[in-house]
Amino acid sequence: MKTPTVSTSSIAPSFSLPNDRWPGSLAVSGKTLDDFVSIGDEAHPDASWTVRVFHSVSEPTLQIRAQWRAIGAVTEWIPTLVNNSPKPSVRITEVRSLAASWPTRGPVDFYGTNGSDSTPNDYVDRTELDIGVVELMPKGGRSSDGIFPFFALTDRHDSLAIGIGWSGRWCATLRHTNGLLQIEVGLPQVGFVLQPQESVRLPSVLLARAPGKTADQARRVARAHMTKHVVPRAADGGSTGFTAYSMMYDFLHGNPVISEEGEIAALEQAAALGFETYWVDAGWYGTQPNWVEEVGSWYVRRSDLPRGLRPISDRAHERGMKFIFWMEPERARQSSEWARAHPELFLSYPGHNAQHDWWKKDNVLLNLGDPRAVDLAFAKISSLITEFNADIFRQDFNTTPLDAWYAADAPDRVGITEIRYVEGLYELWDRLLAAHPGLVIDNCASGGRRIDLETMRRSVPLWRSDYLMDKGGAELNIASQLQCWGLGHWIPDHLGIIKRFDAYATRSALSTALMAYRALPGEQDPEYANAIAAIAENKRLRPFIGEERIGLIAPSLGKEVWMALQYHRHSDSSGIIVALRGPDADSETVTLFPEHIDANATYQVTRWDDYRVAAPAQVAGAKLKETVITIAQTRSSILIEYQRVG
Repeated sequence: MKTPTVSTSSIAPSFSLPNDRWPGSLAVSGKTLDDFVSIGDEAHPDASWTVRVFHSVSEPTLQIRAQWRAIGAVTEWIPTLVNNSPKPSVRITEVRSLAASWPTRGPVDFYGTNGSDSTPNDYVDRTELDIGVVELMPKGGRSSDGIFPFFALTDRHDSLAIGIGWSGRWCATLRHTNGLLQIEVGLPQVGFVLQPQESVRLPSVLLARAPGKTADQARRVARAHMTKHVVPRAADGGSTGFTAYSMMYDFLHGNPVISEEGEIAALEQAAALGFETYWVDAGWYGTQPNWVEEVGSWYVRRSDLPRGLRPISDRAHERGMKFIFWMEPERARQSSEWARAHPELFLSYPGHNAQHDWWKKDNVLLNLGDPRAVDLAFAKISSLITEFNADIFRQDFNTTPLDAWYAADAPDRVGITEIRYVEGLYELWDRLLAAHPGLVIDNCASGGRRIDLETMRRSVPLWRSDYLMDKGGAELNIASQLQCWGLGHWIPDHLGIIKRFDAYATRSALSTALMAYRALPGEQDPEYANAIAAIAENKRLRPFIGEERIGLIAPSLGKEVWMALQYHRHSDSSGIIVALRGPDADSETVTLFPEHIDANATYQVTRWDDYRVAAPAQVAGAKLKETVITIAQTRSSILIEYQRVG
């Protein structure tokens, strides 16, 4: 691709966008089209958006129709490429939703985040200073498998943050040379001809600008926009997060048989502790209690659950709880009900790729690029939501679809199967949300491997990593801290797995949601009081976690030392500070410098040493602004809740 053009009159060092051009490009017939000019705006059903229409000067039958909005320092666009012609288009061999260049005033630094691939490195910061070229691409066709589709850049004067919305395989190239920063975001492998009047969706982009600010402040701008304008919100406008319990641990570690009596007994125990949601995960469907082998047979196994899941859901609602159930509609065993009844709706994996892959051998992929497959999935999922009276639908996706997509492409339609599949996924979720007002969709995907701008418009990631499932002790605490830190740069709502209820463990996983992945303690158990305190604390702190997040001490990848975070609510100058002293921390004292504290004001401060609370005290802002924390005991924590007085 040729170097994108720069117009210094319309593109300033503060990373602004041109007003009259689409900021992306295409490659067709050996040439680059970066001459899509705006020809007008149209109304959109959502008044916060417009539809901005661009056409290519050199190929005027190719148009971009982009949903477009600018809110403060953030601009978003969702482009659709249209062949506005009665004839097939020229062959399109490169797609970039963003292809722009900006002059810089210094070295450029990159601040990214790992995605999830079930390792200790899940969501760990990825920093590269004074970059030359950075290439980013997730693995296998899931958007956050290995790398997270959000990153920030700074020339040490101005900063920007980018978010990518594509729930398949995207690519980004970041290049800094000769005082010019070039950013390209798009699809890495295409070669297709569009039929007359045909259109295809392209990756969406979020660009957050922070002139004169750091890269971390650019991330905060993006996070605030995500919180207010992108991620699903509860009816009251707050977080969709919750505390939840499931017998999934018991099911996967010793007792593979689900029963109504066992689930309701666990539900009663969870309700007594204050949990807000009861969760039935895999194992309720098919003919045998082997969740892997039964995908694609989406009917209740009546031999174990004669009355289905409705009695469990009904009891949860009677106890004031919500109900969530698991399903994996995109993957099916070849012997399953769906695959046998509708073989034409499934894609196969190439034999050489499936032979040694547990998630592909004898499995097929529901082709959501076929409208009939979307109809099938919608009808079944919608009927189960109704039958179970479910509040939350948990959609898992335990496979890498990329090779099945490309195996299905015709030579002149390379990339189209993936595009149609991604479009079908969005249609499925949009239809479910429209049909079931108030529904929350949990986006799992082998633990956090399909998190991007577009899935987050429709869902929340309530199982951010599979790495934690079989980990405990230091491994669990370090991983929880790193995951909260890394994901917290970008999104407010995700879920922490809890295996111990002491304050250090639960605050290591501090998120807007938590799930107890363990057996629950009885009333005589020493952990019982801690469990009640942990659940109550998550509910109390949840509103703050959606506010501005300030990292005070980053967690360590290799040791449990110190970690500290602040969440600040600007509307009433209140917030929380959490400090954790791990067993590897030699010093018992640290000094924290929380932000947005007025040195001349007075604050009411409540301090919690683990779960032991002190009486509220009036503290001078100057003292709070430079807070000295002493934690005498390792594997302990301090929580400070503050509120400006007057």
